[in-house]
Amino acid sequence: MHKIRTLLLALLIAACLAPAAQAEDLVLASGAGYKKMVNALSEAYRQKTGNSINLIYGNMARVTTLARQSGEVGLVLGDETFLTKAQLPMVETLELGRGKLVLAFAKSSQFSKVSDLDDPQAGRIALPDTGKAIYGKAAREFLQNSGRLPAIKPRLLEVATIPQVFSYLNTNEVDMGFMNLTHALNVQKQIGGFVILDQDGYSPIRIIVGVLDTCTEKKQADAFLAFLKTPEAKEIVKRHGL
Repeated sequence: MHKIRTLLLALLIAACLAPAAQAEDLVLASGAGYKKMVNALSEAYRQKTGNSINLIYGNMARVTTLARQSGEVGLVLGDETFLTKAQLPMVETLELGRGKLVLAFAKSSQFSKVSDLDDPQAGRIALPDTGKAIYGKAAREFLQNSGRLPAIKPRLLEVATIPQVFSYLNTNEVDMGFMNLTHALNVQKQIGGFVILDQDGYSPIRIIVGVLDTCTEKKQADAFLAFLKTPEAKEIVKRHGL
């Protein structure tokens, strides 16, 4: 059974990597929610240095599994709390930025302000899983710290992920929903707008890049981290909501 699992993991890695991937290329595994940002960073890095990075995307559970078991992943990108809890052997980390919680509104919704959470006319409010999803936990903290819990609880619709929050907003099944700024920017044409919430209302969400101790392309990893510290890279990160 162990051999079967190992084989499946190897096949998954192979399927994720680009067909033209070179064996010596650096591999970065990232949470899927940051795909547009990571693609932009990778392309800017390639244009500046001529070096390519192989990119793998997935939910954070998949990312940490690949990082721990494949032996191919050199860098991981995601929420610091999740990566730390996963006990990945990271020898170096770099904080890219802070994740930002927003309250988004459906196009059909008459609401557009944070104070509308208190409006008795407002319908259901979607949020990600408050036990597992980092932005679900942040939404719960925000509601708790702003004094809205437990009174608002009957109107909350808890779903698994941020894309599901968006789905409910997009089909006008809820008036509002909590998501991160990065995703809100990605779908802003399909929602009625959003408001960035006060970051003092929830625990900091640090999005980091970590270098694994199993990284075989340490020079490439160091070069990419150096690039991430440049004004060009920081502007890309900022543009994508961190």
